Amino acid sequence: MKLPNGDCAVITMEKIRGYCLNIEHPSGRHKAKVFASALGITADNADVLKALVMRAAVEGDVVQPSETTFGQMLKVDWRIPGPEKIILRTL
Repeated sequence: MKLPNGDCAVITMEKIRGYCLNIEHPSGRHKAKVFASALGITADNADVLKALVMRAAVEGDVVQPSETTFGQMLKVDWRIPGPEKIILRTL
């Protein structure tokens, strides 16, 4: 299943830089290390990650839908094009 309205996804640079690429964030730091080591993506080129996440929102497949205290959570798996075929799970 595709993400409903994935083409309308809103991903803020605040979330990308402050969470996903923040090596000091309590849970985001683990993601930041992976993005840096596997893809060379850091806060300095956060626009690259934002573009990838936007593309994943349209092209990726929903996996593990669940309910949280904030509402429905849909995780999306998508393979980043390239020789490594790394799987990116959106936020």
